[in-house]
This record gives sequence, C-alpha cells and structure tokens, in this order.
Amino acid sequence: MSAAAPDTLEGTWALDKLHSTASFAVKHMVVSSFSTTFKEIDATFVANGDQIELTGTVPAESIDIDLPDFRGHLMSAEFFDVENTPNIEFRSTSVRRGAGDSVEVDGELTVKGITQPVTATGTLTGPVADVMGNDRVGVELQAVVDRTKYDLNWNAQLPKGGEALGNDVTLGVHLEFIRQEA
Repeated sequence: MSAAAPDTLEGTWALDKLHSTASFAVKHMVVSSFSTTFKEIDATFVANGDQIELTGTVPAESIDIDLPDFRGHLMSAEFFDVENTPNIEFRSTSVRRGAGDSVEVDGELTVKGITQPVTATGTLTGPVADVMGNDRVGVELQAVVDRTKYDLNWNAQLPKGGEALGNDVTLGVHLEFIRQEA
C-alpha cells in the first residue's frame, strides 16, 4: 500500500538539511570550472494559494574547502569578507510555475552585503508523501550571476592572456522541504 500524494503546496515547509545542498561554479584559469558546496544551508518555503515565497541563508564560512590558505583568501575582504558580511541570503520576489515541474524564481541575492536581482530556473516537484507519512517538496534551481556586481573583484592576469577567474558564477541549489503546517 502506498501513501496518497498530498494535493496542495499550502503551508509552511522547513528544509531537510541532510538532503539539501547549495553550490557554485566559476571558470578557473580559462580551461575548466571550479565548483564547491557549502556545508551549511537553511531555507524556508511558504505557499499561500498561488503565492509562493522562498528564502534561504548560507553562512559563507561554511564553504567546503579544506586548504587553509585558499580558504583564508575566500574568507578575506577580497572575496566573501565574512568578518563583516557572514551570510549569503536569498529572498524570492516572484515564483512562476510553468509546464510540468518547471519553475522560474525572481528574487534578491545578497552577497558581501550587496543585494542584486537574480532569476533562477529549475523544477518544483511535489508534494509527495514520504515513507514516514511526511509531505515533501523538492526545489532545484540554477542561476548565473556576475560576481563583480557583488564586489567579488579579485583576479589575476594570466601570462599569455585571460584571467584566473571568470566573472560568471553558476549558482545551484537542491532543496528538499518537509511540511510544517498546512
């Protein structure tokens, strides 16, 4: 016997942190992309009729890099400046569902204390009932932002042309939420 699928997104949904990730990728040395995740993430999904609100916070210091010198550089004022701006934050301003599971989310992304508009695309799946009877929703989104708009300007010229880091950064989130209230 299988549990009946819930028929509404209505309510407040809390993040299942074990089954959720936030990541970024940036072109490195012109030839490949460097990517990593953050070890900590928090987010909330609230649905009220057709209105959906998605918010999230990632502590920049939770970046998954174990090399002390590299990590220190990323925590410095040249990058995330965690002493003065410890969190990366997102707040949706519009969530539009498309055909099937497709979704487009407009919002405000704050990095290093600078807030810029961003549009992410992806999927919103569910709700579904899990094996324990909890209602779950999945949100997977991707967006490309220009890191220099967030005062993440560090770079180095390569000897034969080009720069060590690209300006376009691909952001990705894979979020799984559990219904808290309907």
